[in-house]
Amino acid sequence: MRLHGRVHGHNRRRALKATATVTIPSSANPKRHMAWSQAWRALVAACALGLAACGPAAPAPLETETPAPSPSPFQPAPVSNGPTPLPTRTTFDPATPFTYTVQTGDTVVAVAAHFNTTPGEIAAANPGLPVTATLPSGLTITVPAYYYALGGPTFKIIPDSEFVNGPANKDFDIEAYLPAQPGYLAQQSAYVAQRQRSAAETIQYVASMWSIDPKLLLALFEWRSNALSHADASADVIANPLGRPDDASGFYLQADWAANQLSIGYYGWRSGALTAVTLRDGYRVREDMALNAGTVAVHYLLAQLLTRDEFDKAAGPDGFAATYYALWGNPFAAGPPPDVIPGNLTQPPLALPFAPKQVWSLTGGPHPAWGEDALLPWAALDLAPEGVSACAQTDLWDTAMAPGVIARSDDNAVLLDLDGDGYEQTGWVIFYFHVASRDRIAGGTHVNTGDPLGHPSCEGGEATGAHEHVARKYNGEWIPAGGIVPGVLPFDIGGWTAVAGDAPYLGRLMRIGTWAQASTNTTDQNGIYWAP
Repeated sequence: MRLHGRVHGHNRRRALKATATVTIPSSANPKRHMAWSQAWRALVAACALGLAACGPAAPAPLETETPAPSPSPFQPAPVSNGPTPLPTRTTFDPATPFTYTVQTGDTVVAVAAHFNTTPGEIAAANPGLPVTATLPSGLTITVPAYYYALGGPTFKIIPDSEFVNGPANKDFDIEAYLPAQPGYLAQQSAYVAQRQRSAAETIQYVASMWSIDPKLLLALFEWRSNALSHADASADVIANPLGRPDDASGFYLQADWAANQLSIGYYGWRSGALTAVTLRDGYRVREDMALNAGTVAVHYLLAQLLTRDEFDKAAGPDGFAATYYALWGNPFAAGPPPDVIPGNLTQPPLALPFAPKQVWSLTGGPHPAWGEDALLPWAALDLAPEGVSACAQTDLWDTAMAPGVIARSDDNAVLLDLDGDGYEQTGWVIFYFHVASRDRIAGGTHVNTGDPLGHPSCEGGEATGAHEHVARKYNGEWIPAGGIVPGVLPFDIGGWTAVAGDAPYLGRLMRIGTWAQASTNTTDQNGIYWAP
């Protein structure tokens, strides 16, 4: 019997417990969301037949909020006598039509969750809207919305393009930037992934593995404890630089924790699974329907640290945004931010990640690419070679799923860049993890489909069996294996299409006429092989 491999930091029991922190969309009409999944499946079927269309309702304008101008570098944030008053939405009648301008990464399912409505009502109000694809940003659509109480701030803090470790970050050199800053953070170091690393190397490691822009993490440390601008810091501040009320674990573990919280907020909003955050004092804030994923990500992190009054200030232009803009400039000042996920995004053809004439087992269905909370993007699949016992060394190979160049090869990870520019922040990238140190391919190598990259192993984190952990990113954003939402861009490898299960690691791979069900053991029903 071969045991199932686990990704670094993964723990299924802890991941399932995380669902207790998820707030599922509420509605003025509870029945509307009781049949959510049935409505979505019916909508997809109707659209396939060209039936989901009717005349649009008269739109009402959607309020927008303009970011504050950029302060000078390291200028203290403006101080007010109390929480900054932020616009919130007033009550409106059920099914009130709003005009909404599509943002990068939007899907009909997620927009419906944000507006407290259903995919069917959006499709009916917008004949011809692509409901089984990512929507093109800038498109104006009509959304029949349903009011919800406890609406949160409307101010947009950060665009998605500045949240992910994507194209906007590809030329940022943290190892040149951080040591040049006068703050205490530059003098720190941490033992991370089997070696001692400088603060810059540590923040870069966290940013790379979570695929979050390191500039966002740096801004958080500066905002909470002047980590970039002030050299003098007490032992308490150095131990607890983010000011967590229940933790003093040092900057590395706090950076990793922050990246986890940010990712929950970002991908939870992207999928429509998260529509509200609960603050440290128990107050619940329903996220405004016109926000973007990057802003909701910051809200989710702030909610873990702050009470209601503190949150209202921090989420406004006088709060975290003032520090971020002081460091990096106002990302909204030059006009609409660039897309991260374009409309109608498609995946290029990908082969199976092992050699022909071999059979590997699906030991883990869709589950988080990094981390362990259930709201993280279930971007990864685990595949294990048959005949390899537990963590025994094997001469079998992980192979390239498409032509490209190796953008990075370190820390038991190999990143295959499919657009060939050598950046893991741009275009499609395949992430392989638990790649053995021996024989691992060097960064910068050009490869063709089927070329060997390294051996599957247990190296690189918690694992109970030699396997490869594979996931996709596009422009730095993890793309869930089961689709951004169900049916929109599922992971297709060698003609096998991923379907998410009811919990991380469950699910299956399907191809015409057959399917493989994820199992921690080799079974008759989880074998994956090349199609004839």
